[in-house]
Amino acid sequence: MGELSEVAPAARVEHFELKEGVEIEVTTASGDVHLIEGEAGTVRLTTTDADPATRLERVECAYDAAANRLSIDTKVMKGLGTDKGKGLGRALKGMIGYARNDVDVEVAVPRDARVRLRTASGNLVADATLAGAEVASASGDVRLASVEGQVKVQTASGELDLGRVVGPVSAKLVSGAVRVGALEGDLSVQSVSGDVSASVVAPGRIDVGNVSGDVVVEVRSGLLVELDVRSVSGQVSSQIALDGATGEGGERPVTLKVRSVSGDVQVRRA
Repeated sequence: MGELSEVAPAARVEHFELKEGVEIEVTTASGDVHLIEGEAGTVRLTTTDADPATRLERVECAYDAAANRLSIDTKVMKGLGTDKGKGLGRALKGMIGYARNDVDVEVAVPRDARVRLRTASGNLVADATLAGAEVASASGDVRLASVEGQVKVQTASGELDLGRVVGPVSAKLVSGAVRVGALEGDLSVQSVSGDVSASVVAPGRIDVGNVSGDVVVEVRSGLLVELDVRSVSGQVSSQIALDGATGEGGERPVTLKVRSVSGDVQVRRA
């Protein structure tokens, strides 16, 4: 038996005159979303579906210049249909296959773009600097290189990886990990078993609630820090005194509050 060859994805390319500050709204089932720097306004849709032309044609991709909003919907539910002659089993199989071969989306974005993604298991990756991001998913990962604005993520098992954020971050997860490379703003994380790590480089409020995941917070040297850290059965270690504010002062402190049941907590200077 010969080796199976990879199916080359078919593509549909659209071009729009996107303006700075555009809002990008994407709805997928399992399709990935990639936001890049480049010729702003180029949208590339790809799929490995057995009938790529039909699949790509179903995707709704439109730009409202007046509202400065780009909407992309891969229309998974639209393609499922109801074939009464096939029975429930075959219909379900077709549904799963259709969602699995969803459409991936790549958009070259202008400055200050904001993205809103609704997906089941699609990933969001942004190499370009964004002005904000909001994601609701079941298991998709989110990796953003740089955001100058609010980040809001709600997922069950997806991971959140942020390079640099100037603005507030809110994340609600069950088992996905959270990593923030350089944070200038507030951070709120509620998780069950995912690990949380963050590097704080400016004053802000850090509030982490976790059950069994470990928490590691690095605070830039010189920043005033107020700590309120507790773990029921996990180990707590800190290079900063736990019973008061320490640091060189400044306009306002880093307020760090961590609550954990069994996870370990580490606080250290960066």
